[in-house]
Amino acid sequence: MKIEGSPVQVVLADHDSNWMMDVAQDLSTHHQIKITGFAQSGEALIQRASSMAADAILMNYSMPDLTAKEVASRLAEESPGTAVFAVSDSVTAQLIQAAKAAGVAEIFPRSEFVSREAAERIAQYVDEQRKEWNEAARKHGLIEKGAGPKGEKIREKILTRTVNQTIILTYNVKGGVGKSTIACNLALAIKMSPYLSGQRVCLVDFDCGGANVATNMHIQDIDAINRNLAVWEHIDENISAKDVDSILIPGPKGVMIAAAPLNQAFIENFTIDLADKILRILKKYFGMIVIDGAPNISAPIDAAFTHATHILLIANPEGQSVKQLARTVQLLSPDPDYPGKPDMSHILRKMFLVLNYAQAPTKWDLKKSDVAENVGRPLFAEIPYDEVVRKALHGTAEKVAIELESDSNFAIAIKNLANDLCGAYPDGIGSRPKKGLLSFLERKRMVK
Repeated sequence: MKIEGSPVQVVLADHDSNWMMDVAQDLSTHHQIKITGFAQSGEALIQRASSMAADAILMNYSMPDLTAKEVASRLAEESPGTAVFAVSDSVTAQLIQAAKAAGVAEIFPRSEFVSREAAERIAQYVDEQRKEWNEAARKHGLIEKGAGPKGEKIREKILTRTVNQTIILTYNVKGGVGKSTIACNLALAIKMSPYLSGQRVCLVDFDCGGANVATNMHIQDIDAINRNLAVWEHIDENISAKDVDSILIPGPKGVMIAAAPLNQAFIENFTIDLADKILRILKKYFGMIVIDGAPNISAPIDAAFTHATHILLIANPEGQSVKQLARTVQLLSPDPDYPGKPDMSHILRKMFLVLNYAQAPTKWDLKKSDVAENVGRPLFAEIPYDEVVRKALHGTAEKVAIELESDSNFAIAIKNLANDLCGAYPDGIGSRPKKGLLSFLERKRMVK
C-alpha cells in the first residue's frame, strides 16, 4: 500500500492541450504531485488512468464523449482507488450533488481555478484515502476486491492492483545524455522491486550504432557477438518462451538482455518490420520491457514509439540536448499551417521529460523550468549527478550504479522513477534526492 506523503500520480484530461500543459507545470511544483499522463477524451482518460494505476485524475467535467460522472462510475470498476476531480465552467449545487453521488471527489470552478490550491486538495484527499485503506489493511490484511465476508465496503477498497505491462523507451536524438545509463539502471530497479521481482524484465538495446547496454551491463563481447538482435531476423514469430530466453543474455538479478550487434553493418538490415517483430514477441513473455533508444529517428525507433507505454525524453541541462528534443516534439505536434500533417498526438501523450544531470553542475546549466518550456513537455523526473555512475562504468566491480550503491542519490532517483512509471516501490524508498538535486552548498562547491 502507498503511504501518506508519498507521490500522488495524476492524469490530466481536457480538449485544450495548452491548458493541460500550463496546469501540469503548475501542479508539478507541489512536492507530491506527479503528472503521469494526458488525455483528450473520456475513453482515453479511463484507459490511461487504469493502465497507470493513477491515484487521481483532473479533468474537464464535460469531455467530448463522457462526463466526469460517467468517468467516475467507470473507474470505480476499472481502476478502484483512482480519485476523480473535475473543472467546470458552470458549477451549481445540483451538479455538485449529482457528481458526488457518482463518486466525483470535487469540482473546481474554472473561473476561480488556482493550480496550487487544487494540487494541495488532491494530495490531501489522496492521503486521507490512503490513511483509511492502511488502517483497514492493518485490521483485515490486503485482499482482492470482493473477497472476504460479505463484501464489506471498506474491504472492497483494499485491493492488490494487477500489474499492467509497461514498455519504457529512453530517447533523445543527441547522444551522450545518459539514455543507456538510465535504461540499464531502470530495468534493474524494476527487477529489484519487492513488488515486481516476480515479473519478467527485458532490457532491449535498439542503439545498434553504439551497443552501450552491453558495456553498461558488463556483458562479455563474446556473448554479445553470439546472442544479439541480428539473430531475430530468422526466428519464427511463434517461438516459445524457452527459446526466447536462449537467445537473450541473462543479466544482473535476472534481467534478460536483448543486446545490439557489435557489427554496425547490421544497421542497414534493421528494418521497422524486424523491430516490430522483436517487440511483439517480447511482449508475449515479458511484463516489463525497457528499450534503450538510438540517437536518431530510425526504423527501430519508429517501432519503439508505437509499442512503448512511456517514452522518456532524456535531457541534460544544456542547449543541444534540449534543442534536439524540442525539434522532436515540434515534428510530432499538430501544425495549423499544414492541416494534412499526420496526427501523432498519441505518441506525444506518451512522452515524459526526464532531466538527467550526467555531468557535474556548472554555472551555465539551464534551469529545469527553461528545459521543460523549451522542450514543450512537463518535467516528469530529475536524476542527480552522482559519482557512483562513473564508478560503476569505469570501476572494477562490474555492477551497474543502482546495484553498486543502492542508497545513493542516483539510486533513489531511479527507484522513484520506477515507482512513478509502474508502481515498483509503493511503500517509498526513504527520501527523494535533495531539492534541486544538490544542496546549494554542494552545487557552489562543484561549480568552483
